[in-house]
Amino acid sequence: MKLFYLLLRANGPKVMLAVVISILSGATGFAVLPLFHHVWDHSLLQSPFWIGAFVLLLVVMVFTGYWGQIMVLDLALKTVRDLRLELSSKILSTPLRELERMGSHRQLAVLTEDVTTLSRVLPFITRFASDVTTLAAGAVWMFLLSWQALLVVGAFLVVGIGIYHLMLNRSMVHMRRGRDEFDVVFDHFRALHDGSKQLKLNRKRRKLFLFGDLRDSLEAFRDHAMAGRRVLVGAEVLTRFLFFALLGLMVFGIPYFLSEGGTEVMLGYVLVALFLFRPVNSLMMLVPDFGLAAVALQKIESLGLALDNLESEPGVNFDSDAGESLKVANWKQLELRGTSYTYRHRSEDAGFRMGPIDLVLKPGELVFIEGGNGSGKTTFAKVLCSLYSHDEGEILLDGVPITDENRESYRQLFSVVFFDFHIFGKLVSDAGDEIDALAKVRLNELELAHKVTVSDGMLSTQELSQGQRKRLALLTAYVEDRPIYLFDEWAADQDPQFKKIFYTKILPELKASGKTVIAITHDDRYMHLADRRLKLEEGALVSESTPRPAEGSAIS
Repeated sequence: MKLFYLLLRANGPKVMLAVVISILSGATGFAVLPLFHHVWDHSLLQSPFWIGAFVLLLVVMVFTGYWGQIMVLDLALKTVRDLRLELSSKILSTPLRELERMGSHRQLAVLTEDVTTLSRVLPFITRFASDVTTLAAGAVWMFLLSWQALLVVGAFLVVGIGIYHLMLNRSMVHMRRGRDEFDVVFDHFRALHDGSKQLKLNRKRRKLFLFGDLRDSLEAFRDHAMAGRRVLVGAEVLTRFLFFALLGLMVFGIPYFLSEGGTEVMLGYVLVALFLFRPVNSLMMLVPDFGLAAVALQKIESLGLALDNLESEPGVNFDSDAGESLKVANWKQLELRGTSYTYRHRSEDAGFRMGPIDLVLKPGELVFIEGGNGSGKTTFAKVLCSLYSHDEGEILLDGVPITDENRESYRQLFSVVFFDFHIFGKLVSDAGDEIDALAKVRLNELELAHKVTVSDGMLSTQELSQGQRKRLALLTAYVEDRPIYLFDEWAADQDPQFKKIFYTKILPELKASGKTVIAITHDDRYMHLADRRLKLEEGALVSESTPRPAEGSAIS
């Protein structure tokens, strides 16, 4: 029912029309049987009227069957599209820290595996409606032949359906457990991709991962899947047994229960039963798929509910021209006043605290941030650009406090290349038709023009070395043309030659154009180029200095 409601929610009238059409298809398909019975009984085999009626039934059956399935297929694919967009929208509206706690593997498993399962199963709803209609029509005809015989057959069917229902419930338990285990498997697949270099370099770790964690999870997933399917196969075999047992009951039992006309009724019942074998078998094949779809829908609802239960970020919109509650152009001063942020893992009581920090930033500044691993540099960067919402103190832009209402607008100040950066295939810029020309100039400066081209804002490739990919990430920041640039260990993967270009050419040019540049770095050799040098330790700003290079010093 939930699957049907999912389609109804998307477009109720069209879904109902498709179901009605499918019901008509099932009814006309079964109507051939009473028509044949009537023609045989009355010796009307050569009648043009009944031949025409037969042809009409065939045409209606084929047309409605095709039309109903195509309609629901179109609606199902649209529903899946909208469902993915809805979940993606919820993910983007959820605070970053909550997404990090939830884990990407769970989100990806739902968006791929579960939604794909729905896309495969939802179009079968019309077939389900058609087959159920055929069975209902068969039951009506059986009733017209003999209601006493139908009571006997019905009692037999109730027992069979009850047994099948119990077996199906048992199978669903294993399906749910298997789907839970798939989350773990998906996490291991992600580790396989992200950690392939470490696995290649460490034989012991590789063996432990491949024949330990991964195999154990795959084996657990297989065990649950096999247990569920074993029950379903048993139910299918039992159904076939019951079907032939029912035929035996009709052949040997109906003439016994009906003293008059028993043989004629028996022949009619056997004919109907043989005709109904196909829709019964079709329904039996659909039941496991609907079971998997029900489990997938539970997972989707679970993720959606989990996201709904988290406090969404107010003011997040997906229209770049809507809701700009803070003017970021021509800003004069960005101030952190006693700003701090604390986050905890669910298994920890203490957690990590960044701040309190007092800091003032102005346009056209070049600021370097240094500190050891775990000192809070990346956390500071996320708080500064408000990916993490500060929980104490204030962040003020030209004296205006940053709150939930203007946080979205405030974020538009920043172009950031994080250490764990991602490159999108399409560049985004206000340059319009000039974006290709602008990108070409920057690609030459970044020494990537021989490997990457841009056409209509699309990058030709991302198959580059790590250092070159970081340059490509810098290109995306260039074309965004935001007032503040923030680089998180950007130069760490660059060769010495381009590292020098970055510090002595790229950063000064950005500064000269009026941009504020904040670079998290360990490169002591270039520290004197900064206007200010900040040092973090254990989340606290422990020193702030203004570098003064020795007279006549130079970088070679």
